[in-house]
Amino acid sequence: MAKPYNPKTGYALVGIMVTLILIAHIFLWRSDMPSGEKLAWTIVNFTAWTVILAPVFLVGRWLKAVEAKNKRSGD
Repeated sequence: MAKPYNPKTGYALVGIMVTLILIAHIFLWRSDMPSGEKLAWTIVNFTAWTVILAPVFLVGRWLKAVEAKNKRSGD
């Protein structure tokens, strides 16, 4: 039988992922790459993570709202 979903697990995974991304950016900015290139890679990385994580976050908020509405209406 499957275990019920634990939201704390998701928060922990996101926290680990953000920590790893932060460490990667620290190493990027401490490298000997030219500053313009570092900035370009940082912008590309930020944009990519926004495109990936924003829909996940927004769908989660939508789902919570629908569940709350269903709970109030007794569905």
